[in-house]
Amino acid sequence: MQERENALLLATLYVAAFVAGFNENLVNMALMSIMAEYSVDSVTAQWLVTGYMIVSTVVVSCMAFLYRRVKLRTLFLAAAILSLGGSAIGLFANSFAMLMVARLVQAVGTGIFIPAMMNTILAVIPKNRLGTFMSIGGCVITFGPAFAPVVCGALVTSFGWHSIFVLPAVVMVLLIGCCFAFVRNLENYPAQLDIPSVALSAVGLTAFVYGMAEITANVPLAVGALAVALASIVGFAHRQFHCESPLIELVPMKNKRFVMPLLLVMMAMMTTFSMSVLLPLYFEGALGMTALFAGVVMLVPVLSNAGATLFGGRFMDKRGEWPLLPAGFACIVVGLALMIALGRTMVLPGVFAGAVVVYAGVGLVMSPSQTAGLKNLPPQQNPFGVTLMSTCLQIAACIGPSLFVGVMSSVQAGELAEGMSESAAVAQGFSVALVVAAVIAAVGLVVAFLFARPGARVLAMRERKPERKGVAPDDAVLARIMETDPYTLPSTACVKEAISLLMDRKVSGVPVVDGTGRAVGFLSDGDIMRYLADHHPLVTGAYSVIALANQSTFDERLRELVSLPVGVIATEGVVGVSAGSSLEDVCSLLARHKLKKVPVLDDGRVVGTVNRSDVLRYAMGTLVETCE
Repeated sequence: MQERENALLLATLYVAAFVAGFNENLVNMALMSIMAEYSVDSVTAQWLVTGYMIVSTVVVSCMAFLYRRVKLRTLFLAAAILSLGGSAIGLFANSFAMLMVARLVQAVGTGIFIPAMMNTILAVIPKNRLGTFMSIGGCVITFGPAFAPVVCGALVTSFGWHSIFVLPAVVMVLLIGCCFAFVRNLENYPAQLDIPSVALSAVGLTAFVYGMAEITANVPLAVGALAVALASIVGFAHRQFHCESPLIELVPMKNKRFVMPLLLVMMAMMTTFSMSVLLPLYFEGALGMTALFAGVVMLVPVLSNAGATLFGGRFMDKRGEWPLLPAGFACIVVGLALMIALGRTMVLPGVFAGAVVVYAGVGLVMSPSQTAGLKNLPPQQNPFGVTLMSTCLQIAACIGPSLFVGVMSSVQAGELAEGMSESAAVAQGFSVALVVAAVIAAVGLVVAFLFARPGARVLAMRERKPERKGVAPDDAVLARIMETDPYTLPSTACVKEAISLLMDRKVSGVPVVDGTGRAVGFLSDGDIMRYLADHHPLVTGAYSVIALANQSTFDERLRELVSLPVGVIATEGVVGVSAGSSLEDVCSLLARHKLKKVPVLDDGRVVGTVNRSDVLRYAMGTLVETCE
């Protein structure tokens, strides 16, 4: 029952996150029409995207407070109502200013959805399955931008740009109904909102984005805006460390194993969000496509991102971040290089192929980087880690379009002044903007390699916990106290063999391993009992199994069970600790999952087990030695 409730809850949040992704790119295919109707240039029009992201970022920065203080159902309902209101305003907007208001109201609502989804996943999903569920979340966020160009392009071409607001409005009405049916409240904590921190974050972000947008057009104004942004950001950071109720707890930023994935997420987000703005401008402005056809062309690259996201999440769960993250950024660099080389020539197949490679690379990086960063935080820091991750995602989504559209517009204006045709000028500006993107991606490749290279986690743990005189380092302690001859069960075994092993070894559960010794699941006596209860209504506990065993029909009832492969009833994935984990990590895992023992894994292979009693004996022995 609990799993079904969690599934319905997450399904509702996934749909909401899809709409959030859809709304972020809602106006991209309509920018050319909006520019023509209201006589505004591309720099002004892109504020419909950037302004949305700024407001959404400020909301996201408040999510650590909102998620802890406000009940999840109330929070979700408020977000849906605000998003619905923004869509209604946009549907009837008769001026650029009114359209801007519509986007900002939308942003307040949908800015809540993605962090709420991520926090809820962390709250209800076991840590060893976070990669898969985070990748599903990343995938639905990607599907939003994937369908937005096609759907909105068709609507703009057939019914005018106002019609793009109809679909999100209808979906929000449905989500309001789902909220009452499926969204349940999770645990809340006392929290206060620091208004000066909110003001500093809003001023700093707006000034920074404005400065980046003007850096190529009006250097003195851009420098002034960036100076205001820097002062606001410094003031914001100082206040977070000194006020009683910080808006964002910055303690996770002291963890290098969190900060490096955070940088990777930002650089990947700058790439993908900039592509979603630059490519429609290129397709329509340089190649002369209609909004509908440009949206159809955009669909394939973004769907490649969705497929790569799912693959990346599963790879992350099974193998970790090496070589996944460097490979993803390598794809981004190669794809951008291809687009730079062919963008000026306006050769659609080459630019299209480059876009597919770029989007696939982003899919390999985005969700796995989030998982890699968040899994290195203790549970009590999860809300702050999610807020930092989500806030930086939004900041990157603000910076990317402002920076790259600014570069593209400046180059385009210069080429037009020298007599170049409109389409050629757009292509030239597009290619130069991608050079900047490629430099950022190259930096991401270096950071990804340094973070994910084999042995990086162990080195980081040793740096964080230096050896003290008379005290062994934590990873050495784990190697000393763990049992090095663990009980395991081959994945090819049947349930009968598993039951015999549990009885002979007098244990309640064993890891299930494949032919290479890599852990693929865990089988416990509880899994056997749950299967019996699901398939035999008479089974309600251990006593009913004994009663059935005394009946002549027992063999008939259980023959189907004992002949099954263990994979049918075993829990997928293993709750375990890395061979390089600290005792703090071990204790946290044992306490969080209420376990007596866990397997020790080295590159996915079971190399031992560590018992709660072993940890307690070591801790008490250390205490006695300290007191002597």
